[in-house]
Amino acid sequence: MNFDFPDEMKELREQAQKFLRERCTTAAARGILEGSEPYHRELWQELTQLGWTGVSIPEEYGGLGLGHLGVCVLAEELGYAVAPVPFSSSIYLAAEAILQFGSNDQKERYLPGLATGETIGTLALSERVGAVDPAKFTTTIADGRITGTKAPVPDGDVADIAVVATRVLGQAPTLHVVELKGAGVQASPVETFDPSRSHARIAFAGAPADTLAGSEGEGAIR
Repeated sequence: MNFDFPDEMKELREQAQKFLRERCTTAAARGILEGSEPYHRELWQELTQLGWTGVSIPEEYGGLGLGHLGVCVLAEELGYAVAPVPFSSSIYLAAEAILQFGSNDQKERYLPGLATGETIGTLALSERVGAVDPAKFTTTIADGRITGTKAPVPDGDVADIAVVATRVLGQAPTLHVVELKGAGVQASPVETFDPSRSHARIAFAGAPADTLAGSEGEGAIR
């Protein structure tokens, strides 16, 4: 049995290593970590032009369609370079949740923007310090509107959309896409022990939400 990476993945790794050596130097990363900018905007723009933000997103939604293996290759190199960009929040979390639980219409609505990097996404899951316990979620949804607070939300201060986990008493948790620049949403930066990415506290006050179809019923989170 061959456990080696396919040639396509080796080429992607080599491309990533070369690009990050040139464009994400220690000085560039430290400039963001020690400065006031939440992420390296120029670096983000350049890696979106390379198509990296579409690595796991199927071609039918504007991505490269390289699946989870492609994500793993880029994740290793971005982590090694301590690249200060919202890649993990947007692609590992938001895009993956929509891929797993979104309807075809929802995938067509959200994934193309995530694939091009024009849309930055995140996952709003945690509500307090410590391990995430869905049974203790206090963020709720009623009549298609979300109320509650999530913190810390990775890249929540720069994201355009968030996949938000809610729970109604007696029901399983569900996931919903919320436009973070829309009505009923207020985000404020919070400090964490990880300066390589920004975090936020996001308060929802009747914010309109689009429930991911596959997260209903038995629920997506346990």
